[in-house]
Amino acid sequence: MFLRCSVVVARPIAEVEAEMAAGAENWMPAMARQANGDGEELLSELGFNLGKRRIGRRIKVEIGAPSATAGLMFLPIRWRSATEVGLFPTLEGALEVAALGSSRTQLGLSANYEPPLGLIGKIADRALFHRVAEVTVNDFLARIGKWLERTA
Repeated sequence: MFLRCSVVVARPIAEVEAEMAAGAENWMPAMARQANGDGEELLSELGFNLGKRRIGRRIKVEIGAPSATAGLMFLPIRWRSATEVGLFPTLEGALEVAALGSSRTQLGLSANYEPPLGLIGKIADRALFHRVAEVTVNDFLARIGKWLERTA
């Protein structure tokens, strides 16, 4: 299944690109618990707020090396459950950083995921879980965006 989400960050693209290129521990510190390797593998929390309660899951996030052209940067990203492997989808895609004028930047994520549990998982995804995936990815991007704006 494919999904695409984005948020706007109130910072120029050059500043956002510099933060993103410096490593995920710089722009995901509130979410990340450890990093290692050439590409970075981080333990993080993924979820969304439901009223006053946060629904979340520990995930392993792998961030690859960035590639950039004028006004556009891509970072490969992959995540999977840190504990219940096989019961939750693995997501694979790219974080995208794009200029929106001189003082705003769009942070997006385009990704594919395969629902777990075969046909039952695909039916559940069509009925509900795709929307949960969108809300979760939007929350992930919003948290990164807020962090980037606070560090301006």
